[in-house]
Amino acid sequence: MDLDPVVSSARTLLERLTGRLPGPARTAIPDFVRAAQELGPLDDYKHFSDTARRLIPQGELADGGQASEVFLKAAILHGMLETLTTGRFERLPARVQIQQLRQLQRMLADGEATADWLRVDHDLFHKEFGIATLRLYVAGAQLIDARCGIPRSIVARGGIGQVPKNLAAILRLGGFRNYFQIHTHKFMLDTFNEEGWEECYRCCAELYALHPEVLGMYGSSWFYDPVLDEVSPRLSYLRATPMAGGAELFFVEEGGSAKNNSLSTSPTRRKLYEEGKYIPKSYMLAWGKTKQIAWAKEHAGSVS
Repeated sequence: MDLDPVVSSARTLLERLTGRLPGPARTAIPDFVRAAQELGPLDDYKHFSDTARRLIPQGELADGGQASEVFLKAAILHGMLETLTTGRFERLPARVQIQQLRQLQRMLADGEATADWLRVDHDLFHKEFGIATLRLYVAGAQLIDARCGIPRSIVARGGIGQVPKNLAAILRLGGFRNYFQIHTHKFMLDTFNEEGWEECYRCCAELYALHPEVLGMYGSSWFYDPVLDEVSPRLSYLRATPMAGGAELFFVEEGGSAKNNSLSTSPTRRKLYEEGKYIPKSYMLAWGKTKQIAWAKEHAGSVS
């Protein structure tokens, strides 16, 4: 895999951006990237230390634009170059390399130095920085965060009667931590389809070799609700495929974020909700490492 064109493009864009910053901000970029990657075992992709935050410059630049936005875009590029030139990228499984590189190329194609999401508390910045620095792995339709655990509160969700069942499921999985947690990214919605999700599971299966401490994969969403088999059958693969491969399902809550996320994208679900025929609910799906690897071997797919 020839990384030279990507490295060259990243360096050119980084030089253009850093040229707009005052000297102290320019020299603080490597320190920010370093501080942002000093992580504890369960510091997820949203975690940025106070040390990192204090390094972000404020105010307007002489040539226009917010200094903080240009700085954070430059930090993404600096992190990308470190990933590509220090051997970290080459240690990834081949199919993850392909996925990661596509997103790095997408990021480089966007030459804008400023955007409303270039803020240290914005989820889109967290995800773009995470991709660039390998805090997040690109896996088909999803991003993978390797520093996560299943919340213990999941055991009591659904009422006291669910506790024995949920505890038994956690025991089958091997415990509460560590897990790959998967996340949807707004800038990767072109891969949100059945093929993209199956590629996610294959990438997880290969990434376990880099993270032997990880017990499996999990994610939470309204689209894991079993009633979607009737309400939105075209999305049933999101739950059905992992469940057929041995995944566990846990109720999380009724309403909440599930209501907005489910109803905002579908007139059909919205109509059923208004008629009292559908109540959005969130579920967590967790897939143990051994069973997910077995599924991936049966559904190998090509590396492309």
